[in-house]
Order: sequence, then C-alpha cells, then structure tokens
Amino acid sequence: MRAALLAIVLGVVATAAQAELARWLATSKTAMSITGDIVLDDYSLTFKDGKSLALEPYEMAREGNWSAAGDAISGDVFKINPPSSPKLLHGNSLCGAPATYVVLWTPGEGALTLNFYSGDAAPTGTPDVDALCATYSYETP
Repeated sequence: MRAALLAIVLGVVATAAQAELARWLATSKTAMSITGDIVLDDYSLTFKDGKSLALEPYEMAREGNWSAAGDAISGDVFKINPPSSPKLLHGNSLCGAPATYVVLWTPGEGALTLNFYSGDAAPTGTPDVDALCATYSYETP
C-alpha cells in the first residue's frame, strides 16, 4: 500500500539512473496564483517560476485527517530541508512562515493536494494540533 500510494502521488517510475519527473497542473485558486504548475521527483518540488524545495522522506503512508473533513486519508510526509517560504508568482510567499514539512495526499484519481506546515513538529494529521500554513491542489495534465 505504501509503495502504491507513493507511486500514485508522485507519478514516479524509478529507473536505474534516476526517477522521472511528475508534472502537475495547478487547479485551486491558491495554487494558480502562488505556485503555478509544479514538478515533483523523489527529492524535490519545483514551482512554475523555477524555484524549488529539497524534500527528505519523513513518513510514508501516514494516516491522518489531511483534508480536514474528518476522514482518515493516507499521506506522505516530507521534511523541507532547509525550511523555506520562497517568494513565488506575483511576489506571493508559499507560507506566512518558513515551511518545514509538506504532506502529499490524493483526494481522488488524477488529483494531488499539498499541505504545507510550519514549526518544528512533524504533522500528525490532526488539524487542530498541526501548524498548517497553506494548501494547494493539482491535477495530472
């Protein structure tokens, strides 16, 4: 299950040399105005303007209330190293504070949501405990 979710979310097919890039189209208003379309690989997230974040796998297939709708959903937790809140499209920042973690989860086939968190503690999937600072939604091209 863990490997299947990671393959679906990242859309990555590993090769002996390197992983293929997974391109995602911005669909939420926040994604369209701040990040634009994105590209993911195993260890980085690149935004439309070319800026990127280095990602370190932290916990794969973590069950949590990532959608804040009360449902347990599996998400992959990555540490952002170094923490960052880059200025992206139109001078907008990714989060109000440096983002320290991102959770990738899928609300359905062909869809991807990124939840960004600030603070030192890793997100647990508990909305009133976690330091959620931004949510962005995407779809496959």
